[in-house]
Amino acid sequence: MATTKRFERILLATDGSEPSQAAVDATIAIAKSPTAKVRVAHVWNLEVHHRHGVWDIEVRSEAEKLVDVTVERLLKAGVIAEREICRADSKHVAAAIALSARDFQADLVVLGSRGLTDWQSMTKHSVSHELLCAVDCPVLIARGWPASSPSKVSKIVLAIAGGDDLAPAVRAAVAVAGRGASVMVVHVAQAIVGVQGFAYVESEDEIRETMARAGELLTAASVKVQGMVAHGGPVAKAVAEIAAGWNADLIVVGSSRMGDIGSLFLGSVSHDLLHMTDRPVLVAERVPA
Repeated sequence: MATTKRFERILLATDGSEPSQAAVDATIAIAKSPTAKVRVAHVWNLEVHHRHGVWDIEVRSEAEKLVDVTVERLLKAGVIAEREICRADSKHVAAAIALSARDFQADLVVLGSRGLTDWQSMTKHSVSHELLCAVDCPVLIARGWPASSPSKVSKIVLAIAGGDDLAPAVRAAVAVAGRGASVMVVHVAQAIVGVQGFAYVESEDEIRETMARAGELLTAASVKVQGMVAHGGPVAKAVAEIAAGWNADLIVVGSSRMGDIGSLFLGSVSHDLLHMTDRPVLVAERVPA
């Protein structure tokens, strides 16, 4: 399995908000390959709003200025960048970003997030939540970026489970790891309860095997690695607390990319993490069904 590939084609979606600035910081830290290219995409709002007796519409010149400022910042940081203006209404922002990502053949999408919960994202159309359901490539969602590592990713928490999610999550962690980076592999032991009430509990042997496999893959990619097994409690809460205690720069998780209803009632670690942590969360590529 190739684990050393860096992200080469990054789509950075921006709206000029504070979380978007964190997404720019993340992109600068990750786009370390000399051949990496970033497309800065902004969705131009086609809707007209009537507020306090004034008609409000974002004009194209404002959208272009916003994107140009971001492109200039990337270029000054030594990152090759270009711009794109997409057009969509507020209900189709994620779809427009997904279309741009496919057109650009992006191997990573980066955007900011305000950290809405699953229920809020269903009613308020969280772009990050919808985008996770719309693209297959890895997605990095940033609410903030650590001041301690402004230009590289040094400390990564890699939250793993057994099965098909492991390899994509390891690939994502290696792809963003800076020179000399350390990865804390975290496995949260849990009981999985089926619809018939049958509970499956991971054995110690299964946990050790999963941890050992992750360690082998990371070591083969010349990444420093350590491990931790957390027992019990909500997975996202445990991962968020470990990341905070270790002062991690970024959290990487695998994902089955469940839709809104599935994540609301069955639980989704990636979606819950976006609400529980202020650290960037990198959701690995979608695992084929």
